[in-house]
Amino acid sequence: MFVFLALITLTTCLQIPLNPTIDDFYNPPKDLETSQLGDVLKWRKMPFPVTSMFVNLPISNAWQISVRSQDTLNNSLAIVATILEPPNGDKNKLISHQAFENSPLLSCSPSYSMQVPSFETFQIQADLIFISGLLSQGWYVVVPDYEGPNSVFPVGRQSAYSVLDSIRGTIKFFNSTGNSTVKTALLGYSYGAVASLWASIVQPNYAPELELVGAAVGCTIPNITAFIEKVDEGPYSGLIVNIFNGLANEYRHFRDRLIHFGALQPLGCLFPICRKFFFQKMIGGVYDAQVLTDETIKETIEINNLLSTRAVPQIPVFLFHSKFNEMSPFLEILKLEKLWCSQLGVNLEIAEDMSYNHMVEAFSGMPAAITWIEKRWNNSTLGGCKHVHRLSNFEYPGIAPFLSQYFRSSLQMVLNNNRYFNNTTR
Repeated sequence: MFVFLALITLTTCLQIPLNPTIDDFYNPPKDLETSQLGDVLKWRKMPFPVTSMFVNLPISNAWQISVRSQDTLNNSLAIVATILEPPNGDKNKLISHQAFENSPLLSCSPSYSMQVPSFETFQIQADLIFISGLLSQGWYVVVPDYEGPNSVFPVGRQSAYSVLDSIRGTIKFFNSTGNSTVKTALLGYSYGAVASLWASIVQPNYAPELELVGAAVGCTIPNITAFIEKVDEGPYSGLIVNIFNGLANEYRHFRDRLIHFGALQPLGCLFPICRKFFFQKMIGGVYDAQVLTDETIKETIEINNLLSTRAVPQIPVFLFHSKFNEMSPFLEILKLEKLWCSQLGVNLEIAEDMSYNHMVEAFSGMPAAITWIEKRWNNSTLGGCKHVHRLSNFEYPGIAPFLSQYFRSSLQMVLNNNRYFNNTTR
């Protein structure tokens, strides 16, 4: 009790939010089991302002909601999501933005980290640049902690459930009946893209009442094993630790098996863990060389691969990806395209460009994604599969000049002010 009180006192003195591990808002209420999926369990005004190190955020109000959801075994969970209201916003247009948290630690969750700008929470700072662009369109934005209270990165189905229940909760927050004319678009980059696509896949059976107009995603990861092999011995080697730790958080049998291939590594947010394991050899180094061929490890990873499910999105999908992406192999995108486009009813547009790294690709593709979503609000006709090659997705047709300039200047600002990217992405 003394330690708990000391932590609260220290937090108050330093004027920072309570860490989720000691913030009662993140704990489920007693009536969790009697609630329905998507019910709002608790809500509050954002304790501290959403803070960006790079841009001004056009936010008139911000709330946090705790929503009933479930894990992959259908056990009840309380998921926290952040709702952002723009000035003069249109409540009938909602973006569910899946941040690329990529971390197996609760204190890395978007709901907390967007209030605490630092190197430890830097992963949310790029996302806040994207979110500012969305808010400037007059769109409401909900940012779910889709990894849940156990931080289960990169578990596909739970991510999907959390996303969809957070949308349900947001609609109920503004309209207690849950019945509304709200149109929702999914948006995400990196693993945020994976969470968005899983949500689009399970939505017809899990949340058929939601009106999803489409999913706009960038640099998705169709094959986790291929991703691990690609980033090993590079600047993002630490992501392998986060993947293994996140899967261990959800699957006890995975955790029990993983310790046979190396000691459990410390939990950390994206950038600190990448710094700790910078350019280290993970497979055959930190972990035994056979870890990826073990049946338990392999099967657990495969059930969370987009390429391992025959189900496909039933909503239009816009997917931007660089041919030279140094993290998610482009060959896996082509496999996903072949798998999805072989099935009836798929609406997929792939915007391929030549961006030279993962971060540049995010900024060049985001204005195209926003432009694509704008068309979806207006029910523009889409059909079949389309794959277009461009030098840069800044050349995507119809991008508003101010949007292009905003993302170009924001990218330059991030690169100029963050030595990490300048030194590690060549």
